[in-house]
This record gives sequence, structure tokens and C-alpha cells, in this order.
Amino acid sequence: MNPKISWRSGLALSVLLVSVALTACGYKSTTYSRASTAVALARYNANGTPDTANLVGGTGLVTTDVNTSQDDIAFAVVRQPVDGKIIAVGTSFTAPASIVVIRYNADGTRDSTFGSNGITVTSLPSADATAFAATLQADGKLLVAGRSCASSGATGFLLLRYHTDISTGTPGTLDTAGFNSPLGYVVTPILSGIKTTANAVAVSGTNILLAGHSKIGLRFVIALAQYTSSGVLDSTFGGTGIVTTPVGSLDADAGSLAVQPLDSKIVVAGLAGNAFTNVWDVALQRYNTDGTLDLPFGGNNTGMAITDIGSSSNYANAVALQADGKIVVVGNAFVNSFAGTSDIAVLRYNTDGSLDTTGFGSPNGYVTTNVGAFDNGFAVALQTDNKIVVAGNADAGMGDRLALLRYNADGGLDPGFGTSGIVTRSASGPSIIAGAFAVVLQPGGEIVVAGYD
Repeated sequence: MNPKISWRSGLALSVLLVSVALTACGYKSTTYSRASTAVALARYNANGTPDTANLVGGTGLVTTDVNTSQDDIAFAVVRQPVDGKIIAVGTSFTAPASIVVIRYNADGTRDSTFGSNGITVTSLPSADATAFAATLQADGKLLVAGRSCASSGATGFLLLRYHTDISTGTPGTLDTAGFNSPLGYVVTPILSGIKTTANAVAVSGTNILLAGHSKIGLRFVIALAQYTSSGVLDSTFGGTGIVTTPVGSLDADAGSLAVQPLDSKIVVAGLAGNAFTNVWDVALQRYNTDGTLDLPFGGNNTGMAITDIGSSSNYANAVALQADGKIVVVGNAFVNSFAGTSDIAVLRYNTDGSLDTTGFGSPNGYVTTNVGAFDNGFAVALQTDNKIVVAGNADAGMGDRLALLRYNADGGLDPGFGTSGIVTRSASGPSIIAGAFAVVLQPGGEIVVAGYD
């Protein structure tokens, strides 16, 4: 359900972390015949070559092994605009799992003023804590979203806030005074829901939005929550601060979200289909600021647009908004886990939720790219010229390679980037798999990705 976790990875098509967002809570540590992964931070020049000059070590790659015996993975990355420092956020899959926040200087060295030698590890009492998303507030504080999974089996949205500047508190520590005091984090269960996870976080004015899923009855539904700046659920949103959206009789999940800058409407991208058969379509929703669906969106009076790219499964992992309001969605197409095949998909929608069939990937409104056997598009960033940067992995399940692609504004691969628009990178060792879950652009056009290696 959460493609960031259910992706194919490792030797002999074994799954690295088997659907952790959908399974019951547990405290099993992971054991493999391969070496465990470390958090990876890679930097590329604007033309797709590794930035060997400006990142410490001279390879364009920095790895941080938080726990040497378990997998450490970054699922999110942000850049501090004032000083250019980079924060990678993810999970160390210990028993129980813990949230990892690492701050790097612009040259890739760890920032010794943050946490313990640049690293903060946050554990919850008697619960797994996993982080899938992060963003910065206007005041520079760091928001992290994911899942709390208690030993009792209870799950909930997990939202944490960290200090990043000494003027508000010790960098790398939880905001225990200003955010759900005295904890610095909040766990939010969904009424009647189980297997609840937040996959995305965004700031809307002074409010904080989370999006993900919860299983209510027999089906997974899209779940959203809005909080005030102090970590309290905002009752102006859905009446309780929580909104759940079923997609007909289908299972559904929200993988990402974005807030439109002019009207603060909420765009959510994910998937809808059947969790038992594992057949999905891309699902796109737009909500009004009060949590109601924006019914004209999608053209069918539902506030939704469901896109079936073709055979097998298709789903969305990331969304970004162009300056003209068009919506760019990145994910997977033609997913067949049994055959071990999947392509990277990029779709563009007009502001009304219809596919941009004339301006992007004509006549479809989407493009698909085959890099290896099983490819995943996990993250997207938009350049000011509307070129689209996609990060993910290639050949997942057969020795994953980091994959980075750049598309022109019309959906064609950019020949001035890498090899015909594509860059791949194999693992640096001792891990034998590598990939990216997050991407952020530098002011000079350089590209920073975070993930695992």
C-alpha cells in the first residue's frame, strides 16, 4: 500500500521491508544475507554528473550508517534556505524502529551543532516510530510525519517537530515547549481505523497537514489531518481536524500532497484499487480548505481523477505544482510484481483535474520510462523552466540502482542530462542495493537526492 515500503528490493526478488505500512505492528529486527543499508546523500551537477568537487569524499556520495546491523533509510530531504544545510529524515529499522534525522553542511559533512555529531534518533515508548515525510516551517522548524505502531497493535499518524536553530531551542531536539507540550510530537489515531499511516506532510499558512491512509471496516481509505501550529487538531477542518475519504468500493491511499499557493486548496496523489489483488490506478484528489472535496475537480462531480495508464498496476508516489497551477504526478506504471516489471510514470494534469493531453506526453498526458526491469519513481522536483526531475530506483529486486531522470516540459527526456535524460548509480558497498526516495534542488541547479546505499 505504501509504495515507499512495498518496493521490491534485495537479492532474489526478496522484499526489503514487507508492506510495513499495512501489516500488524511488531518488533522483529531484519536479517538478510546481504549487508544492511545506510542513509545515502548524493549530489549531482545540473547536467547529471556526480558533484565530486563540492561534496566531501570526492565521489558525489555520502553515506551515514546509524545502526550497522540494521537498515537505515532516508525517505525525505529538505534544504534550509538560509545556510544551505541539508536535512535527511528517515528510519532506522531497529527493534523497535526509530526515527533518524541527520543534518549535513553544504559540503556533505555532518553538522556537529545538530543533535549528536549531526544525528538525532527519536524513539517512542513501546512503539515503532517510522518517518516517511518532512518539511520546514517558515520559522525553520522541522516537521516530520510517519507512523506510530504500538506493541499493542494500535497505529496512528505520527507528527514531530524539531528545532533547527539555537534561537528557538537546541538544534536537533524536539520542540517540547511549543508543540504538544511536553512531548514535542503527537500521535493521532483515526476513529474506527487500523493500520494507519501518514505518508506526507505540508504547511498551509500556520497549519500543518498530513495525508495517508487508514483501514476502516474492510477497506483502506484516504485519511487527512490538519493541526494548528501548536500540534492540536484543527476543528475547522472536517469538524474534528480529520477527514477520511473512501474511493467508491476500492482501497485507497494518499502518497503525497501539495497546497496550492493562491487558494490553499489541497492536492493529494496516491492510488486506488484492490489491496488483495494488488491492482491499482493513479488517484488524484483536491480538497477545499475546510476538508470537503472540491467537487468540480476531475470533471465528474467527485473531486477525484482516477487514471488507468494501462495493463497491471499504476500508482502515484509524489506530486508537485507548477507555477501555472498544473499538477505533476510521479509514480509507477505497468507494475507486475509476479513478472518483476515496472516503469517510471510521469503524469501532468490541468488545473481542473483533466490530463494535459496537448502539452505533455501528447496525446496521453503522461509518459512512461523503462530504465531496467523493475523501476520506481518515488520523488519529484520542478525546475523554474518546468523541467521535471524524478528520483527513484531501477532494477529493484535485482541489485537496486539509484535512478535519476530529467524530463523537458513537454514530457520528453532531456538529452542534456546524463545519458539521454537518465542517470543511474550502483551501490557503493558494503550494501549491494541503492536507491533514492527524496530529491531537492539547489539554487545553482545542482540536485541532491536522499535514500539508501
